[in-house]
Amino acid sequence: MPQFNLTVFKSFLGILSFILFFFSALPAQAIPLVGSACVIRHGDKVLVIKEEISGKLALPGGQIGPDDTPEQAAVREVYEETGIKVEAVKLLKLRGNTTVFACVAKQPIPTSKVTPYLTPLDNTEQDDLLISAWQAKHFAKEVKRVYLLSVDNITKADYRYPNDVPLLSLWLKQVPESAVTDNGADYQSISSLHQWELHQIQAFQQTIKHSSDLVHRIFNTVMQVFNFPGEKPFIGVLLLIAAIGFGTTGLLALASILLSVTFTASVMKLWLASPRPFYIWPELQHASASGFGLPSGHTFMATVLWLMLWYNLPLFINRFKTNAITNIKIFRMKVLPLFILAIVLQAVARVWLGVHFISDTLLGVTVGTLLALVLIQWQRNGLMLNNIWYWRCWALFSAVIFVAVCYFQVPQQVYLLACTLAISGVVFVLNKRQDYKITWVTRFFLACSLIITVVVISATGFGLTHIVISTTVLLLIKVMMVIALVSACFALTHYIYRTLGTKLIE
Repeated sequence: MPQFNLTVFKSFLGILSFILFFFSALPAQAIPLVGSACVIRHGDKVLVIKEEISGKLALPGGQIGPDDTPEQAAVREVYEETGIKVEAVKLLKLRGNTTVFACVAKQPIPTSKVTPYLTPLDNTEQDDLLISAWQAKHFAKEVKRVYLLSVDNITKADYRYPNDVPLLSLWLKQVPESAVTDNGADYQSISSLHQWELHQIQAFQQTIKHSSDLVHRIFNTVMQVFNFPGEKPFIGVLLLIAAIGFGTTGLLALASILLSVTFTASVMKLWLASPRPFYIWPELQHASASGFGLPSGHTFMATVLWLMLWYNLPLFINRFKTNAITNIKIFRMKVLPLFILAIVLQAVARVWLGVHFISDTLLGVTVGTLLALVLIQWQRNGLMLNNIWYWRCWALFSAVIFVAVCYFQVPQQVYLLACTLAISGVVFVLNKRQDYKITWVTRFFLACSLIITVVVISATGFGLTHIVISTTVLLLIKVMMVIALVSACFALTHYIYRTLGTKLIE
């Protein structure tokens, strides 16, 4: 049995004691301040932002620049995120490397009542207020909405920093009150065209609402149905149909269309920075919406999808039933009015719901028609089919989106970039196009597999986002989730078609 060496033990203990003494004798190092935030009060309500990335509430604030004092950083960040000019009057808390100040608005804060479609909490007060922030620098980029909410109703699940929730009430007692006013000045800040359109939208809504109950219900139902193209569930169903019906090629073709529309609409909206009607008159809103409004993304998307379906419909029919349509041109001319009607009803629906101006939808139809014509021409020339299987084209698309990300710094474009990079990698790995035919049983199996895959990856990603506070980590998790979703769906579709299908074209 080995003997215990007391001398070695004493030597080890002496060295450890010296190390502990050495580090304890070092001067304490101050934690560098990196962030600064403001607490702004009106009555018993605190001003909070709803973040674009996390979807949770937080105090307005941000990073302290190299030439900033904490007070200057707090004042600047509040203005960039909310459009409100404030004065930092008192330091409330030094929280880790972040300072929290009591701030007061220099002018009355423009507000309106919170509408049912913009309610941020499960429990809200009748006098909770929505702050007009659409003219702020970071609106639709870092900030989704800005509110004045009762502190008592904010829970840890609602707030980005859960440990701060019990402190909000204590902080609020030390903050001078800021005055509020209505958002009437917004009406004067928009163009005369938009002012005219506001009255037309209001008159349109009132006309339908004052009609008979039957007419009102039927009209509202029709509007809800034709508003569906452009919604995320509709896009998801389309992608599922493309995958099970046309394999990897169909999925790539549809993805190229959807990404082109979404990216173009995103750039135009951020560039034009035009408000939605309910930002000016909240009572017009009858559907959920956020960000800027020009052009109408739903109308843009619906126009492209309906026109692409119009062009490809006879080809799809002949694919499943040979020579079912002999004169394709005449067939297209006969059904064209139906597709035009669908596009018009989509535009009318967006106006009826109060989420877009008439001019927003007109621009959406115009740009959508132009893009659809370009895509149709590419399809006729065979360029679309060839380019979607060329990984360098997807890499070039990614480079274009990357430039936009650097310029606009918007999370949505980061997710689009993740999509195109994932598709570029998938196409590079698959290397070449191969078409297969599968049975209806196999199609059903593929559909179930894709749905399960999407649910599992999405649930995992969203579960992780609820336990993370850092904005950078949250964005990274969502980006990885997008890459995983895209890669898994393409890989699964390709694998099932190749292993269980019959090859048509090599």
